[in-house]
Amino acid sequence: MIDLHNHILFKIDDGPDTLSDSLEMASLLSRCGYRHIVATPHTVPGTTWVPSTDSIKDHIAKIDQAAKDGGLDLKILPGMEISFDPQLLDLLNDKKLFTLGGKFSSCLLIEAPFHRFPLGWEQLVFEIISKNYLILLAHPERCAQVVQNPQIIDNLINAGVYIQVNWGSFLGEYGRSAKRTARNLAEKGQIHCLATDAHNPRDCQFALLRDAADNVQQLIGPKNLVRIARENPLRILRGKPPLQMMKSESANEPKKSTCTKFGNDFSVPVATP
Repeated sequence: MIDLHNHILFKIDDGPDTLSDSLEMASLLSRCGYRHIVATPHTVPGTTWVPSTDSIKDHIAKIDQAAKDGGLDLKILPGMEISFDPQLLDLLNDKKLFTLGGKFSSCLLIEAPFHRFPLGWEQLVFEIISKNYLILLAHPERCAQVVQNPQIIDNLINAGVYIQVNWGSFLGEYGRSAKRTARNLAEKGQIHCLATDAHNPRDCQFALLRDAADNVQQLIGPKNLVRIARENPLRILRGKPPLQMMKSESANEPKKSTCTKFGNDFSVPVATP
């Protein structure tokens, strides 16, 4: 398993406070079957939350070493969760942004705003894509504008944007509106990736991820679950665009237990990126 959106780095944003907390998150995610975690600290142009690429690499090295010392089969990769802000183009031009996973990927994780998309967002998307980058939009189910006007997701996808939804949204972790919107996106086949968006050890619990996977599988079927939880994250790390969900699985198709599909530790075997 690969987690493309995770705030595992300590003392760099609103994630864990200590290396010990980061290591606990790594240990829990490893038990859940994750083998690659992309560290995506918040990057907000014009604020103090613009971590340098060197700082991110230094934090990753410390967690990787602690994980290795603890016998964990887990690799931390660099990334960022970048605010949907026109100023990100300056950071991109100055090579101050990480794509998801580093050098092999051309995909930027861009955070959906919690209220409204900026005026002229279409031009910003166009400029990013014209530079040969992919855009994975983080948790749009939590955006008030999307909740009120789901049509904007169609506009975003038509513009070339890919959609990442949080596992916890399907359990109501971010409220009823986000849960309803996440379910609607799943039913319409508009999700390309699932991720934890974990900020602390609580977000990495096996039971939470298992229950979320059960919920998603009931909506979209096991093949689509594997596509958006395993296949597409791997494609992104390998520099390939994610695939759309398949239309062949009907809502009435009998579905096996998620634990059967993912194994008793929530894992799906994946090749090394």
